[in-house]
Amino acid sequence: MEKLAPKAVLFDLGSTLLEYESIPWDELGRECTEASRQFLVSRKLTVPDEVEFNDAFELAKAAYRQKASTTWEEWSVPMVAAPLLRELGLPSDEEFVDLFFDAYYEPVEKHLFVYEDTLETLEAVRTRYGRVGLISNTVFPERAHRKELRRFGIEPFLDFAIFSSTFRWRKPHPDIFYKAANMAGYAPGECVYIGDRYLEDVQGPTSIGMPGILKVKPGREYPPDMPADVRRVDSLSGLRGHFDF
Repeated sequence: MEKLAPKAVLFDLGSTLLEYESIPWDELGRECTEASRQFLVSRKLTVPDEVEFNDAFELAKAAYRQKASTTWEEWSVPMVAAPLLRELGLPSDEEFVDLFFDAYYEPVEKHLFVYEDTLETLEAVRTRYGRVGLISNTVFPERAHRKELRRFGIEPFLDFAIFSSTFRWRKPHPDIFYKAANMAGYAPGECVYIGDRYLEDVQGPTSIGMPGILKVKPGREYPPDMPADVRRVDSLSGLRGHFDF
């Protein structure tokens, strides 16, 4: 396959640069919900038991997830938490919701890790190409991810980062890719995007003429009819087979 010659290289975050799924999302979600419930308990507030609270939180998320799956309009955990707390007769002002979210997110931070080849790949790409960016689908506030980018030494390699929870639209919505190309200062076809999901990270960018490379994640199910000519790698270091850096 002919090598690409991009002027800007754009990355996904989760399962591409950092690993959030070291345990199943369902299990991690329960840990997060219980951590946030324990925060409420520590404030001497009356809250439902673990099962009831988890069920209420998941039910509240479901409506937002359903809407996002058809419109690509992003939601966030704080967006769900505020009305849920009000419904339970608990504080729901912005400052309290932020503290509630911080407790919710602690298990994510505990399990999170950076891939061994992330920094060396970013350094090589940064040295070779003028612009490096990030586009991430996330239901977590941008501030949480900015902290992670600093924690793992990723931030210095990025010229910009777009998070769907701030931008409003999530991949594969074309606007988020157009925004990234605009921030990079190049046409979509002069950029290349790398991510681990076929719909969001390959079909999304290619729909506007931006080449996409799939970072295959072990254990993830991909469409059986996915074209054989989709560019793919097993690790970030494998990108050398698709463009020079």
